[in-house]
Amino acid sequence: MNCPACKNEIKQAHRCPICDFDIDLYRKIKSISIGLYNKGLEQAHNRELTDAIDSLTKAVEFDKSNVDARNLLGLVYFEMGQVGQALTEWVISTHFKKEDNIANDYINQIQANPRKLEMYNDSIRMYNQAIEYIRQRSEDLAIIQLKKAIQQSPNFVEAYCLLALCYIAQKDKSKALSYIEKVLEIDISNPKAIRYQKELKSTLRPQATERARTVGKHEQKRTANTYFSPLGQIVGFIVGAICTAALLFILVIPDKTNHLNKQIADLNTENQRLEGELAKVTRESQETITSLEEEIAKMAETNEELQQKQNAIEEAQKITQAENLYKNNNVAEAASLLMSIDADNIPEASKTAYNTLADKVFKDAGRYHYNTGLNNYSKGDYTNAKLNFEKSFLYVKDQYYSDNALYYLGRIYETEKNIEKAKEFYQQAIDQYKGTDGAANSKKRLNSLQ
Repeated sequence: MNCPACKNEIKQAHRCPICDFDIDLYRKIKSISIGLYNKGLEQAHNRELTDAIDSLTKAVEFDKSNVDARNLLGLVYFEMGQVGQALTEWVISTHFKKEDNIANDYINQIQANPRKLEMYNDSIRMYNQAIEYIRQRSEDLAIIQLKKAIQQSPNFVEAYCLLALCYIAQKDKSKALSYIEKVLEIDISNPKAIRYQKELKSTLRPQATERARTVGKHEQKRTANTYFSPLGQIVGFIVGAICTAALLFILVIPDKTNHLNKQIADLNTENQRLEGELAKVTRESQETITSLEEEIAKMAETNEELQQKQNAIEEAQKITQAENLYKNNNVAEAASLLMSIDADNIPEASKTAYNTLADKVFKDAGRYHYNTGLNNYSKGDYTNAKLNFEKSFLYVKDQYYSDNALYYLGRIYETEKNIEKAKEFYQQAIDQYKGTDGAANSKKRLNSLQ
């Protein structure tokens, strides 16, 4: 295998001879991730979808390059009607494995049916609208939206749960229960549905229990009245009590006392033995817990170290990708990729290359977006003009056109009737670029707005 950190080929070593990477721990983490994937796979087969999500999420937390776990996680999300989450997992999966990855087929199948994708989007929009109606105490309108959402996405578990909640609010518990049972057909481990089902069933059957209690009381009363009159019960009780007391005093109590004393002594001995065993078990358990906590802490620390190294590798790869984009004149894409890089995670060996590349790319991208913004502005395309001016000012702030970028942003916001935002950009141009045309023009516009 190759070392995950430095890509050096390793045969049987426990640590990488080049970068001292802990290979044994890496294999252990990989093994844990595979075990969690197998558990999630079994849970998914049993339709324990919520539990499967939990297992598979942990699997990719331990090993984010576990493509099988990530693809299955996407399928489980898709089965529960969460198409956006599914697509996210599949896209990440293709990042780790571009070729021969079934996630590509899943993505292509969804993209090949835009109408279906639009239906999923509509179901999410209707679900969000239903939440807004519920906030407004309009459960009837929320129910209409949720039913439409379910028609568009028949396995939308969250929509079913929310629909049940609406019916509970309307005191229609039978309908609520029917939707909860539909959720449990899709995902038998859904904790929300299980809790709702338990509460609904307990409230739907109290009357039958109360009737059974009432019948039982009548039966007892009828039986008692059959054999004894009230006076006979009193006399019988008094006579029986006297006889019982006499027999206990004469025959039973002395022998019973001796027996009880022996039982107490035996119990005290047994109690002392159990206390000793409990103390031993407690001590051993505490030692085990302490050992496990230390192991978990060590694994967490190593996992964090692995994560940092993996992040550093990814950031270094982004720098290389950005350099290739720049060489191919894709300045805008190169700048966007560089902007997404976390400078704190860049390896020391790559920082000089990053700084040199960023200086060139951001300067060219700033000029490109400024010129594109001017072209958009002249055509009246204020939406794209605003976006390009903002990107230009984001990348560079010390160029000859930077003052004008702020000025044009102010003009666009003024055109959009967002006067306060326009004033902010005019004032920014005046404060940061004194003596420039952009500052002078901004001052004129600002005075006209006062």
